[in-house]
Amino acid sequence: MVLAAICPLSVSAQGTADISAALKRLDCFVSNAKFSVTLPQNDTDVVYELNLESAATDSDPYAPCDYLIKWSLDAPSGKVEGFSAYYDGNHYRYRDNRLQEYHVNWDSIPFMPTATTMGVQGAAQFADLLPQYIALELEKMSSDPRYTLTVSNDRKFNGTPALVVRSVMDVNGVTVMEKEFTFEASTLRPLRIDTESNPGAITEQTVLVDYSYPAAMTCEPINEERLIALYPEVFEKYRESNFRIENLPSTPLPTFSLPTTTGERYTYHRGDSFAAPTVVALLDPSTSFNKDIVKAVRGAVDALPYNADVIWVFNSTNVDAIEEIVPSIRPGEHLLMNGKGLARDCGASSLPVLIMVNKDGVVKNVNLGANNEVQNIVLQTMALMK
Repeated sequence: MVLAAICPLSVSAQGTADISAALKRLDCFVSNAKFSVTLPQNDTDVVYELNLESAATDSDPYAPCDYLIKWSLDAPSGKVEGFSAYYDGNHYRYRDNRLQEYHVNWDSIPFMPTATTMGVQGAAQFADLLPQYIALELEKMSSDPRYTLTVSNDRKFNGTPALVVRSVMDVNGVTVMEKEFTFEASTLRPLRIDTESNPGAITEQTVLVDYSYPAAMTCEPINEERLIALYPEVFEKYRESNFRIENLPSTPLPTFSLPTTTGERYTYHRGDSFAAPTVVALLDPSTSFNKDIVKAVRGAVDALPYNADVIWVFNSTNVDAIEEIVPSIRPGEHLLMNGKGLARDCGASSLPVLIMVNKDGVVKNVNLGANNEVQNIVLQTMALMK
């Protein structure tokens, strides 16, 4: 955890280029925000409550910052919540019980800018409210002849010295948008964004964003481990990709502590050593082929020139169903249940999964699903570990 204070920033000419450059440099940004949409034909506003975090990135070719955006909306059917996040070529977005994820080293195409978007990472809902993306918007407006920008340096906002950038967009002599960015004069943190689209027309829409800040900025790394810790149920139930587990090899096996079917507990801490090379089998008793997988794994272990261990991990607490598949354990085996958290932490969106780990606790290979080559894959991988 990093504690950081916002340092005063100097904007020499108070021009939009200076403002954009200063916004891009904000390396620890944490804010709450209220995002309100007003339509003339509606009696009530649509209001989102937001938590925004961003950290400037100097060398990322895909985004000007890492970010985490949490949002909520009070709808007639109840509270709706979601989030989006980006870091180091990885993008996640969750809403409506669906977790989508994008990874550059898996498929870079969605990250590439087009004529209308800055890629999935820049098109995420509310990403344009982050200071680094505001900087990009100001740069785009400055280079577009349809926009007229003016900067006022002597404003006040709730008693605080403020700087205001006003933007007016005209198309064929008609004003189609008016937008004001209000920044705290000393730090250039955004205080308010006021947007009028199609002013005076029947399609007029007003969007007002009000920012508020904690007394001190608390900035934590934005990465998948943190996202999983914040949203364990989302990653457990709604993850649609096996991306993470396919990239688990060469990384330490995650920490877990799970009950056995006999009421004891098996605990492993990330980075610990195992007594022997180990196969961790993540299984769901409701799926087919489990007995075939047990037979194949045991056949591979029996063929090894050394003793290897097996940890059977079921995502269920139904002892009868588990022991129907593994009626008894052999020396070097452990039978664990309630393993949904471990499957989630490994990134397994579907089961069965076999994880082959060396004595140092480092994953050497994974096998997803059931197939006729399970025994050979386990044998070939484990044979190289002794």
